[in-house]
Amino acid sequence: MNRLSKVSKVFSQAALSYDAHALIQKLTAQRLASKVLVQKNKTLGTVLEVGCGTGILSTHLVSHADLYVLTDISIPLLEKAQEKVKDNTIFPLVVDGEKPCFTASFDLIVSNLALHWFSDPKRALTRLAACLKPGGLLCLSTLGNNTFHEWRTAHSLVEAPCGALDFISFGQLKDWLPLSGTRHVEEEWITTSPGDALTFLRGLKAIGARLAHPRHKPLPYKTFKKVRDVYDKNPQSSYQILYATYQKPEKVREE
Repeated sequence: MNRLSKVSKVFSQAALSYDAHALIQKLTAQRLASKVLVQKNKTLGTVLEVGCGTGILSTHLVSHADLYVLTDISIPLLEKAQEKVKDNTIFPLVVDGEKPCFTASFDLIVSNLALHWFSDPKRALTRLAACLKPGGLLCLSTLGNNTFHEWRTAHSLVEAPCGALDFISFGQLKDWLPLSGTRHVEEEWITTSPGDALTFLRGLKAIGARLAHPRHKPLPYKTFKKVRDVYDKNPQSSYQILYATYQKPEKVREE
C-alpha cells in the first residue's frame, strides 16, 4: 500500500471520532478563515478547499463563496463535510490535493493542516498556485517542524528514534511559495496538556494522525516505556502552526 492510500485509510477510519478530538484543527480553521475574510472583503468567488476533512474550515467560508469545490482523498470525511455544509454552492470531489487536476480557475484556494501530509509539499504548492486565476489567493495552514518538540525531546533523552513526521520549517514554507507573486508566512504556537503520553497518542489516533515517519519502526516496549515515563514528567504538546498566503500576479511580467 502506497503512502497516499495509507493516509486515506487512517483518516477514513477516524471519521466518526475526528470532530470530538480536533481541537487544534478547529482553532486553526477559525484563524485561517479570519485571515481569508480580511483579505477578500467581498465575495470569495470560486473556491477550492484542499483536504477539507469533516468541513471544519468549510463552515466558515461557504456562505461567502459563489462556488465552493470541496475536496479530500477520504470519502468518509468528505461525506461528513457535506453533512455540515449543505449548500447549493458546494461541489464535492475526491481529489489528491498534491496533484490537483484543475486549470487556472479559482479565485481562492484554502487548506487547513493538510500540506504536511503530502509526500512532496514543495511541488504541491507550485501545482496549487497554477490553479489560481490571475490575482487569485492561496491561503493555508500547516504544522511547523518544531511541533511536538516535547515528544521528540523525550525520545532524544533516552536515545530512541522518534516516529513523528518531519514537518515543514518556516523558511522552507516561505521559500517554496512561488516567487512570482506576493507571499507571506507567519507562525502561532498552541500548547495543550494531554495528561500523559497515552492520552496524547490516542488523541492523534482519533483524528487519523497516527502514521509514523515512513522509515520508522515501532519501538520495543521497554524503550517506549522509557520515552513515556520521561514525557509524563511534564506532559505537554506544542504545535507550531504556520500560516501562508500567496497572491498570484494580475498579469504575467514580460521578460
